Amino acid sequence: MLGRMRHLVLVVVLAGVAGSSWLGQAPPAGSTLPRLVVAPSERARTHAWLEVDLPPTVRGADLLLRDEQSRETLPLQIGPDRQAWAILPTVPADQALRYRIEPALRASGPARVTAVRDVSRVHMALDGRAVFTYVGEPGPLPAGVEEVFLRGGYLHPVYTPAGRRVTEDYPPNHRHHHGIWAAWTRTRVDGRAPDFWNMGDRTGRVEFERLGHVWSGPMVAGFETRHRYMDLSAPTPRTILLETWQVRAYAWPDRAHPAHVFDLVVRQELVGTAPLALPTYRYGGVGMRGRHEWDGAAKTFFVTATGRSRGAGHGTRATWAHMSGDLDGRRAGIAMLSHPENVASPQPMRIHPTEPFFNFAPQQAGPLTIRPGEVLTLRYRFVVTDGPPDAAWLDAMWQDYALPLRASVR
Repeated sequence: MLGRMRHLVLVVVLAGVAGSSWLGQAPPAGSTLPRLVVAPSERARTHAWLEVDLPPTVRGADLLLRDEQSRETLPLQIGPDRQAWAILPTVPADQALRYRIEPALRASGPARVTAVRDVSRVHMALDGRAVFTYVGEPGPLPAGVEEVFLRGGYLHPVYTPAGRRVTEDYPPNHRHHHGIWAAWTRTRVDGRAPDFWNMGDRTGRVEFERLGHVWSGPMVAGFETRHRYMDLSAPTPRTILLETWQVRAYAWPDRAHPAHVFDLVVRQELVGTAPLALPTYRYGGVGMRGRHEWDGAAKTFFVTATGRSRGAGHGTRATWAHMSGDLDGRRAGIAMLSHPENVASPQPMRIHPTEPFFNFAPQQAGPLTIRPGEVLTLRYRFVVTDGPPDAAWLDAMWQDYALPLRASVR
């Protein structure tokens, strides 16, 4: 079952339907509306996300789904690559749902989720409230920070729905930590051992290369970007990996649990013919750094999907982990959910003993190798909230992320 899952929520490929090119305008007499059938779910769901890849035969920017039983309609957001998103308010257990894809009489609503490009940065917002910023080209260094630590290609600041920042950049005790970022620590390539994480060693670094398409919408917004992993230990600095990020933020509809929710998909591919070995090590991959005010063993609170806290959680495996701390006397935090298709899943975790740092570290489970022609893909969902963590709700969030509904078009 897991092998059929895709990188976000529900992914359905609509097969070409004869005569369906009228979609987005009035259908001709006698034409048949494409039917979308959602297979029975093993459990009831609410606020279930639906993502559909539209084939070339389905045209138009303003489409909707009509429930064949209730006749009620659901809006569709059409993405830049002919994806479409909808939110199913309720999905009962053990019952198929059937919809017709129809042209909408009115254009889709305004963009609630906005991704605004600012040169090489992207400012993501929901209903005008900041969600996070993607930093492409590095900005000015903080006073007293050495030039070797300069880097871009990360997310910071990240905010809760109440507007409280939960990430840190260039913290005093780890200048190479940057909000939410990616890098590998222990590596081997062509007899060398560049460290792309600990930039102070001057053997490797990660550079921003370019920002791709940036788009907004009433339900989803996103962007793509590319980074280079530079081996500085080579006789001449050379690119070892090309890394693409696909980032999407959502207008999460669960009003009982206000949250900023966004997905990060990281894809890495070798440049050249030499494989990149990732020996067993305690950290590396995608990490997140919390507020510097949370620094100290008693100031950051961790809980994992298995119920473990800071000391007991390090080195164990879990599907999600939550990091939080107090800001102005109130709790705020961020959860990181790991997709089950990730390598070494459920992935082992690095939880720092005294600092507000968390990292799913697949190489804790044993050495990995990225070979020519292969693509290493890492998928994570981030859930940012005010208040203490709700473990049962985070469990349900992971279930929806990891085990999407199945559907077909007939």
